[in-house]
Amino acid sequence: MKTNYNSVMKRRVPLALALSLLLGMVLLGGCIKDEEPEPDVRSGLAVVNAFSEAEAVLHRVDVGRGLQPLNQGLLYRSVDFYAIPSRDNLQMEIISSNESAQLVDTTLVLLENKYYTSFLFGTEATPQHFLTEDRVPDDTEDPAAIAAVRFFNLAETSHRATLHIAEAEPIEAFRDRPTETPATGKAGEEFIATTNVGTHVLTIRDEDGEQLARRTGVALDPGDYLTIFLTGDGGESAPYYIGVVRHRGVN
Repeated sequence: MKTNYNSVMKRRVPLALALSLLLGMVLLGGCIKDEEPEPDVRSGLAVVNAFSEAEAVLHRVDVGRGLQPLNQGLLYRSVDFYAIPSRDNLQMEIISSNESAQLVDTTLVLLENKYYTSFLFGTEATPQHFLTEDRVPDDTEDPAAIAAVRFFNLAETSHRATLHIAEAEPIEAFRDRPTETPATGKAGEEFIATTNVGTHVLTIRDEDGEQLARRTGVALDPGDYLTIFLTGDGGESAPYYIGVVRHRGVN
């Protein structure tokens, strides 16, 4: 896929400038700390930045004192984890480092002692976001005795993506996935248990069997719950990339 250099440079800013913009917003807005509820009324929130058109994004949430920065800027392809106050009407805003453009303004429901993941992807013209509730597979007797995975195609591509874990036959739910929408992302939030444990090579191929991305050395052992996602657009500035979220907690 060809990439127009000038258009790429217009839509992206140098990393140092991007982070300085976000840091400035942090200094103005303060951080989420002081006066938070005790840990027993908190929720676990993982945030995933698969938005390729900016160097970084800033998450801001309202836990009852107005919008406050959740972080100091999350770089593209990065993942982070937070324990934040549980709320049934938590407002979250996500801002791009490209001229501080607002990408997402949404309201979330975060129940006490539950774990969730926020996924940002798409483009500045059509930013996309969904929130998953991170649950063990149904009828699991011992969550620590199994390994489980889920897969999302968050790439800006017309290709349908299939996840291959080592040489095993692809899981049916992970075959020929088009780029997600908020609806398909939410519908695919369930982890799928697998007996294919060990340290693996992950490969994502398109509908013609052509390799889009490859990642080596991914451990998948009993007790592991992983989200695997494809991001990028296949161009020089955003090649396809396999991201892995190793979840710190499941419900």
